[in-house]
Amino acid sequence: MIDVMFVPYSAHGHVNPLLPVLRELVARGARVRVLVGPAFAEAVAATGAEVLAVPVGFDTWVPDRFRWAELPRIGRAVSTRLRSDQASKALLRNVIRADRPGLVVWDVMGGWAGRIARSAGVPSMVWSTTYAVNDAVLAETARHRYGDLAAALAGRVGLSRLHPSGRGVDPVLVTTLPELQPERASFPPRFHFVGPLLREPDRGPDPLPWREIEDRPVVLVSPGTVFARGPEFFRAAADAFADTDWLVLLATGATDPGELGWLPDNVIARRRLPQRAVLAHAEVFVTHAGMNSVLESLAAGVPMVVTPRAGDQKGTARRLVELGVAVPVAAPVRAAGLYRAVTRVAGDAGMRSRAAGLRERIVGEGAVARVAELVADRVC
Repeated sequence: MIDVMFVPYSAHGHVNPLLPVLRELVARGARVRVLVGPAFAEAVAATGAEVLAVPVGFDTWVPDRFRWAELPRIGRAVSTRLRSDQASKALLRNVIRADRPGLVVWDVMGGWAGRIARSAGVPSMVWSTTYAVNDAVLAETARHRYGDLAAALAGRVGLSRLHPSGRGVDPVLVTTLPELQPERASFPPRFHFVGPLLREPDRGPDPLPWREIEDRPVVLVSPGTVFARGPEFFRAAADAFADTDWLVLLATGATDPGELGWLPDNVIARRRLPQRAVLAHAEVFVTHAGMNSVLESLAAGVPMVVTPRAGDQKGTARRLVELGVAVPVAAPVRAAGLYRAVTRVAGDAGMRSRAAGLRERIVGEGAVARVAELVADRVC
């Protein structure tokens, strides 16, 4: 029997793409164990996999700017992250000693799991839910941000050796579209560009006005669950579409919707929204350009307005603009600029057509089966 252990980074953009793979491997008769934070234990268990719940969860929230009032939360986030990492390492070592798996698949955000597996002589693979990185990718990124001289230096220094997937010989599973992978031809064969992995749409337990969502033009605004946006961002989005025909759904994440104050009747704010279910009816998606959100948007054929914060988000946003399926909005986001960007995207038939073309690519990828086969081959 195939016996595989997954060690994902406990954040939505890393765990959600894994769920269909877990379900597929279980259906094939594999023993599947997942070492994961308590917030994701229920979702993982629903796939039929065995849950090894880390006793200490952590807050993945990263504020958009420093606020003195948030200093205690920042301190708690750092403390719980350190304790969670320590507990995860101890749990993985104990499991390997007591009931050794045939393979450990570790997240690119958790290189420690790969080191533990290798030290115990357990075969391992890398799980990457964003585009892969090597010296050519870093040089391209440096060129866009700082110019040709920075690109030349980045290419020579070999910084990719510091990246977890850039060291060793472990196979790397990269779960994105080929169109979103920079410098794809420069990667060796151990990098497997398997294609997007998407969870099934689910409307979730919280009531939403689905009839209205189905009948009105919808803009979904979600800056992700890690790199948070403050109330000013969501207030701008609400003000941008007040007194219009748009129905605006705000996924505020770490920001309490109560901090936004009064909202127009056509604006709904929740900490979390069933993203894939809403995207099925959306005209435009305002997103941070996190890879999982981008792929879910393209799977629905929905073009985007991109407001990236972190490094890989900026690279993905740039590529989406080049592909003609998104327009950027620079920080700080203002109501007038956001309204112009959304209406521009909504009125661009070519942009929607290009997004629909990528949707057909995603639907036909067969990525889940391919990952299952690569995992099985690595175990055997």
